[in-house]
Amino acid sequence: MMVNEDITITIKHGKQRYSTTIQPRSSGHSLKVQVESLTGVPIHRQKLLCKNAWKGQLKDNDTIQPNGKSSIVISLIGNADVLVEKPIEERPIFSEDLTPEELWKATRPQHMDTKEEDIVDIIALQKEVGFERDDGKAGMYQYNRLVSGLPQHQINDMLVCRKKQSDTSNTNEVDDTAANNKTDELTGEVAMTMGMELRKGYVNSLAVLPNGTIVSGLDDGHVQLWRRGELVKDLKHPSAKVEHVLVFASSSTNHNAPSFVTAGDGCICMWSVDGQQLTRFGSYPGTSPSSIAIGRISNGQGGYITYLACSSKITRQIDPHKFRLVPQNEAERQRRRAAEAQEQMIQDELNSVSKNIRVFFYNEDDQSNSTAVRQDVITPDSTEDSAPITNLLDMNGRLVCGDANGGIRIHEWVTESNSNRRQIAHMQFRGSSIACLAMVQENQLAVSIQPREDTGMLPSATPLQTTRPRGVFILDTKQATVKAGLDAHKDIVQCICPLPNGGIITAGGRMDATCRFWNSVDISNAIQATTDESNEEEVKVLIDAPVLKEPGYVFDLKVLPDSNGSNVYGIAAARYNVIKIVI
Repeated sequence: MMVNEDITITIKHGKQRYSTTIQPRSSGHSLKVQVESLTGVPIHRQKLLCKNAWKGQLKDNDTIQPNGKSSIVISLIGNADVLVEKPIEERPIFSEDLTPEELWKATRPQHMDTKEEDIVDIIALQKEVGFERDDGKAGMYQYNRLVSGLPQHQINDMLVCRKKQSDTSNTNEVDDTAANNKTDELTGEVAMTMGMELRKGYVNSLAVLPNGTIVSGLDDGHVQLWRRGELVKDLKHPSAKVEHVLVFASSSTNHNAPSFVTAGDGCICMWSVDGQQLTRFGSYPGTSPSSIAIGRISNGQGGYITYLACSSKITRQIDPHKFRLVPQNEAERQRRRAAEAQEQMIQDELNSVSKNIRVFFYNEDDQSNSTAVRQDVITPDSTEDSAPITNLLDMNGRLVCGDANGGIRIHEWVTESNSNRRQIAHMQFRGSSIACLAMVQENQLAVSIQPREDTGMLPSATPLQTTRPRGVFILDTKQATVKAGLDAHKDIVQCICPLPNGGIITAGGRMDATCRFWNSVDISNAIQATTDESNEEEVKVLIDAPVLKEPGYVFDLKVLPDSNGSNVYGIAAARYNVIKIVI
């Protein structure tokens, strides 16, 4: 072949054949230009192969050297068709191109027809809207090593269905019987279980923060924070056991302000919302907190003061072998008498402490909001035979105190008189002890009692008449009367959980091991029936209430509200070493 003789090129493109010529030592780009004019395949889509002229795929800067041959065959790979751009609304939708919110809306089940205003968001239970709500799983789902439960789409559908049914029931004009169609009641199904069932520590107490986070206190000293179906914090109480957890009632937006309080094993500790320990203080030696209560009172100047009240129980045990040896002489007898007198003095002091209530006041205007500005001690009347305090409760700024003799005292603070305290009510269940307290309405108090040795009536107390030795009784604190009774458990009611719709859930002791649901309409009818009776001692007692399928025997119950403000709710239950959320 002459040096300047053109090279004949045959181009194979699928089933088509094209012919052209090119000068020797031409660039790869010039050949691609000719190929485009013949085949219509754009240069950027061309893949030219010819093992006799170049190696691999032809590049723009390659030189065509046919190795003495006057003709070569080239294979062309590439598409000459032009893609037709469709409108955006006609293009396929890929999940990777959607925002989490758009993806959640696009994957909702069609039968639900869920609108944005129908969304239910229980923060402790549900993933954030648009984030893994529809995981497509059936049956139980393992969220992580500590949390398992129903899949998110199933939880969401059940809650949305309850919200729609409740909204429909509220908008229709129906009679009381039809309105009480239980559309807003619990189904009794466990939606999620939080914690390790093999853990040795039991969950003693629960609290729900304003941001929806669940705080659990365990009897191994751990304090755990749960949010969006996962453990976000695992803290350690300063002492070995946590018996009480309570939300710190404050309107402060300071990030370092107290958010919740833990108490147990001789120590009370305050924590910020992110789990930072702010302050702590101990109980009197030989005692431990038996109950705590937190509330807000007006300071008389347009602001508020938060108070923390705590009672104590005796934990110091007497050594049974301390006085085992018999004195052999007068010196030993004197030492024995001195030791016995000292022991008696210690026991008297501990008994006195168990009947007192310490109150700490915190100024909400203080930026640190972790230092008490004033302290108070509520002591019993010295003229009466008082009993140890068993339960404390805040009722809208009033402190309710229940004791082991069935007494219920209510205190309030008078801001106009330099924050002086006064007792506004004193009632007593004779022959009973107060097991637990809960506020039902503005002036209604639910009280669980248990029988004990009758110590008689206190002169200053208003007697509360009951026909049953145990159960839950609804009190009118203004009139100091029993309005209704709830008695369906076989054991002492250890926990009372008021519901947003006016109902109540009660949890019996281990010999009963059930949770019962008391409907708001039934309670109202019982209160009305008692009010209408001419005989004030005739109290209407309800003896039947449905048993919830779950959670069974529990140590504490708390309501989990919908953050969107609807009347749909869930229940967090402390069951042995785990938290069960029932919807």
